[in-house]
Amino acid sequence: MIHSYPKHTYLLVIATVVAILFSCGKSNEQTSEQKAAVDTANAVKTPMVSTNQSELLKLIITPQRGNFRGFTFGDPLSKIKAEEKFELFEDSTNHVGYTHETENFEAIDILYYLDNNKALNGVRVDIDLNDANATQNLYNQFDTYLSGKYAPESKQAKRTTWKAKGGMLVSLEDVSKEKDFGLRISIGANGTSTATKPKPLQ
Repeated sequence: MIHSYPKHTYLLVIATVVAILFSCGKSNEQTSEQKAAVDTANAVKTPMVSTNQSELLKLIITPQRGNFRGFTFGDPLSKIKAEEKFELFEDSTNHVGYTHETENFEAIDILYYLDNNKALNGVRVDIDLNDANATQNLYNQFDTYLSGKYAPESKQAKRTTWKAKGGMLVSLEDVSKEKDFGLRISIGANGTSTATKPKPLQ
């Protein structure tokens, strides 16, 4: 015996199936969105990894001859260009700039200032770091290193200065502001310039 069902019964069944499928799709969509939100939250919580501070100090000051990185005041520009291993990012009439980024995204920018004869007469080093802890640790490392090389002059909360032969000024400063962490080292009169960092070559 063949049973006959009203037309509206079939429509009701179809509507129910569509509703179930839609609900499953929406549930999957929410699950994907929730997973993405969790992944983002975990990424935010993951702290930036910093390079070992002793290794970073060594990277910045090596080779340890002369006034800085093997260079001595009075050295010609040609020597700097021939021997500096970091990447050139600024080449101006009164200075050249070199940069290096570590695998942990710390940035080291070095400006070599030149006199009218294109000879070295000042150095400034800007070091961008990942957090306050790394900044303080590297500050302490540089404080120890520079104190062993030059005669201490003054010490403040975030700035220490030394005097080298001939009265040359050397300074170390914590220039961190809010979430931007970093140090600045200045050697020589021109190295103490507070001008804005030059823009990289295009």
